[in-house]
Amino acid sequence: MYALLIGVGDDLPYTIKDATKLYDTLIDPDLAGYDKDNVILVCDKDATRDGILNSLNKLIETTDEDSSVLIYYSGHGGKYMSQHKFFLQPYGMTAENYATHWVMAEELTEKINAIKSNKIVFLLDCCHAEGMTQEGLLNMEGLAQKLNDKGGMWVISSCQDNQKSWRLPNAENSLFTECLLEVISGNHKRPFTEPNVTITDVVEHIFDEVPKRASNCIDKETGKPINQRPFAKFQMSENVVLSNFPKNMESHAATIIELEPNIDKLDERSLIKLLDAMSALGRTDDAISILERHKKTLKDADLLNILGNLYKEKYLQTNFEEHGLVSLKHHKKALEISTEEEDGQQIYLNAINLAFLYLLLDLSKKEVRVFAELAFNAAKNYYYPSPEKFGTMGEACVYLNQLEKAKANYSLASEKAGIRTRMNLYKDAYAVYTILYDNNENDPFLIFLNNKLLS
Repeated sequence: MYALLIGVGDDLPYTIKDATKLYDTLIDPDLAGYDKDNVILVCDKDATRDGILNSLNKLIETTDEDSSVLIYYSGHGGKYMSQHKFFLQPYGMTAENYATHWVMAEELTEKINAIKSNKIVFLLDCCHAEGMTQEGLLNMEGLAQKLNDKGGMWVISSCQDNQKSWRLPNAENSLFTECLLEVISGNHKRPFTEPNVTITDVVEHIFDEVPKRASNCIDKETGKPINQRPFAKFQMSENVVLSNFPKNMESHAATIIELEPNIDKLDERSLIKLLDAMSALGRTDDAISILERHKKTLKDADLLNILGNLYKEKYLQTNFEEHGLVSLKHHKKALEISTEEEDGQQIYLNAINLAFLYLLLDLSKKEVRVFAELAFNAAKNYYYPSPEKFGTMGEACVYLNQLEKAKANYSLASEKAGIRTRMNLYKDAYAVYTILYDNNENDPFLIFLNNKLLS
């Protein structure tokens, strides 16, 4: 994991505190766990145009495809109205020398495209941040090509184009960075038991907290509550880990130590808790082994669905056909049991997985449509609304070439789902659509998916 942290200072001295506090958090071995040599801190008089561009060059030189890269900027963001250009304002830039001192969005695009990593997170804590994200950082063609199969590119802005990025009264850090520090440190949830913090954790916390805390303060110029809403734009096919938490990994280990000796005596809820702990520690094969040996699995649709999903993930990671076929077998058995028990939720969950697997394994387009129709009807008739229900109906409609219905159901799912669920819905929908229809990024349906599920 690599990071470049920029705190310009100049007439915004707290931006130095923003970058420095983030630096201290990232290199803390009990928190984010970054190697100190992999984190570049550029502040105050070092954060000139040359200082920023040279630091980006260093990232280009030292990172590779296996690196994850975090770039953070706290300072002024500018918009040159007459030319509709967006820029970052380095240390020492003034209204008189801007033409030789600013860092243009086009220059940032060029540098980011040159970074070999396929996992890049760019955090902008500045005014006009959304404008930089939406309009300034365009034409990242090289980056987009690298992200087709794995990784992700995330650009997260602290505010909308027409808003300020605030530091609230008596606060040490800017509001956006304050919330960022909380989630990077694992202070966004209590208790926080995960072994790491991912970019989806960051987005969820920032998007919830920044607008809420801002609205509790009054803008002295307008007399109205402060309005600051972050904005995100991203491409992704996998989540990006930003922090590691050894203590939480110890907690999962403790769960395993407690529960594993009594596997055959556990109720279903405790058994699933044990499996989740194993998966969190990378013991997926052990979780699979437990389910395959457990006396309840072959008669329980819930457990068979979990086992099928574990093999499905192995298939997607390795592209080994044998994993896909084993996943198919378990989902078929789970569907058979759930049909006998009239368990509507498990019917639609397993049926939509079967449609997905039949498509990716290139087995039978007819069976794809049969399972898709079954999943749609079971989800439609299931009493309780949820993102997974509407997401299933949306995906089923993609298989059935009912794209307007798919849009309607994905819209309903999006209204109820958090960012993590929406990302998972997007991944499956993107895979299905690009196999069945079109892989053109300008395709209207793919644009809809991006805007509805990833914005």
